[in-house]
Amino acid sequence: MLTEQISTDLKEAMKAQDAGRLSTLRMLKSALKNKEIDLMHPLTDEEAIGIIKSQVKQLKEVQETEEKVGREEESERAKQEIVVLEKYLPAQMGEEELVQIVRDAVVASGATSKADTGKAMGAAMKAVAGRADGTRVKTIVEIILATLVLFVPLVLLFPRPIFAASATDAEFAISSARMARVFLMLMGIVSINFIIMGAISVMTSSGRDHGHHHGIQQIAVGIFGTILVAGLFTIASGFIERLG
Repeated sequence: MLTEQISTDLKEAMKAQDAGRLSTLRMLKSALKNKEIDLMHPLTDEEAIGIIKSQVKQLKEVQETEEKVGREEESERAKQEIVVLEKYLPAQMGEEELVQIVRDAVVASGATSKADTGKAMGAAMKAVAGRADGTRVKTIVEIILATLVLFVPLVLLFPRPIFAASATDAEFAISSARMARVFLMLMGIVSINFIIMGAISVMTSSGRDHGHHHGIQQIAVGIFGTILVAGLFTIASGFIERLG
């Protein structure tokens, strides 16, 4: 179990007199013990990972704050502690794999609008199983739901006669897929625009100010959106080709 591995590593750090690692593991061990007392049972790996993630998040906030005020030594200390803790977290997914898994999870959940964000997030977080940060997952979920909001209602609301008075089921499906592709192209343009605007923000701002971080976030959203739209566009095109 993860808690046993942490205990073993703590003993090794003591023997090696690795002060930095020892201090970090002692704090982690204390946090895990307190959680065990609260829950009144030994922690599962999933519960232990939740505590580690929480500590990593706090340390990242500390590291960012210390860097902004110019305390390089404190910032570096927090960064080293993060490295120690992240060893116990599951390997993070690459962007393409994450988008694919989240997309499949959202579709399977039946979520179709922003009102279903909670349901979609629950399904997505369960699917990634701790291998991606919640912020990354949420960004992808929001893009997926925004895309669905654009074209799903049109497909459901417009009657078949708008395409052809004698339209067959196949023709209706193809027409719907073509409409979906149009809206996906628009979403692709929006995503690319996010990347461009983010790059401009990064290039015209300092590495430590809000504009820089906002620019990085815009680029990330743009990349997620581009990958997602490309995937959905490919599916729609394949659907049209298969029925056409």
